[in-house]
Amino acid sequence: MAVLAITSYFIPQPGEWEVWILGALSNALIVVSVMAINTKSVNNVFNPALTSIFLLLVMLLNPKAACFSPLHPAVLLFVWSQYCFITKQKFLSMLFLAISALFYAPLALALPVVFIVSIFGAADIPRTAVKSLGGLLLPFVYVLCYRFMVHNDAVAFAEEYLHKAMEFSMPFRSMDMISLFMVLCITWVCLHAISNMFSKLHKNSIITEHILKMEFLCILLGASFFVLFGGDSNVPVNMVVALPIAFLLSHYFTSNINAASARIELILLCCAALVQRLSYFI
Repeated sequence: MAVLAITSYFIPQPGEWEVWILGALSNALIVVSVMAINTKSVNNVFNPALTSIFLLLVMLLNPKAACFSPLHPAVLLFVWSQYCFITKQKFLSMLFLAISALFYAPLALALPVVFIVSIFGAADIPRTAVKSLGGLLLPFVYVLCYRFMVHNDAVAFAEEYLHKAMEFSMPFRSMDMISLFMVLCITWVCLHAISNMFSKLHKNSIITEHILKMEFLCILLGASFFVLFGGDSNVPVNMVVALPIAFLLSHYFTSNINAASARIELILLCCAALVQRLSYFI
């Protein structure tokens, strides 16, 4: 982790030093938020230190994550949205997600899926649906009203926003072999962790089972975002999927650390990350 973090600031990147400082502070705030939520809402079911390490590992695989970008506030809001979802504050959960989508437009594509999941299985579906829909629409209505009253360009703003949300950029067209190997390693370990999670799901507490299912959904959405938008070299899209991967790998390695296969996968993951980072200097 130290190698990944330190070398992120030695790789030549555009921007002033203020951008680097803001990026470092934002990353620290995201990690502190994850640790606080882990302690407060899930009672340290997931190892806080290990979760934070995996979170930083996945985030800093792209050194541009060290520089401040619109994804930093989006990811921070996503973290607290998960906390509100766990504590059944559906209005705030959807509100935070909608605001995060204003920082990074492609996240808006996930809002309908999250809305459906938020009302699925609720005791009072109509009431939950109204609260979730209210939280989802409020930021967009506010922004459109502001643009209409102040700049008189609400329609143009909406069209530009939709264009940004649908501006696909496939990463595999320009990905080098080392980065592709890194993606394959993470995919393999995550698939093994997901398989292990479902095989032992009934042995966990209700809240742990609920969180694992939520993180599984987030991984599916995050992987979709990476496939559709990961080719944008200016935006570290891997930050979107970092949080669910961190929770999943933390749970997997904590409960299977004595297994030889898990130790091999952990070593492989760390070595692939170091090789991927060293490739920037070769």
